Amino acid sequence: MSTLDLKKTVHIIVHGQTNLVGTVKEKLIGLGFSENSLLQASLDKVGNEGDYVAMAWPPMTAKQIILNEITGIREDAQEGLGMGAWAKVEQKELSRIPLT
Repeated sequence: MSTLDLKKTVHIIVHGQTNLVGTVKEKLIGLGFSENSLLQASLDKVGNEGDYVAMAWPPMTAKQIILNEITGIREDAQEGLGMGAWAKVEQKELSRIPLT
């Protein structure tokens, strides 16, 4: 696992499975992130370059959390169907965390 900056904001994406939000938060808090830095992602607004994204994966039968860092925002990209504004975000994978 890469060295993580535990002070960064983490945007949580659970693909509509709101029942997973609490579990994802618990896992991230267990790693040392502050509960105040954990935000449920919105389809309308993305995070900032340098923020983290914690995504339950795979979407409908999540077994792990993929933790990525936002490396850029492509303003020229179209918003993707189902991904909303997040389709414009470039990310780099940092680690994978088991959900169970």
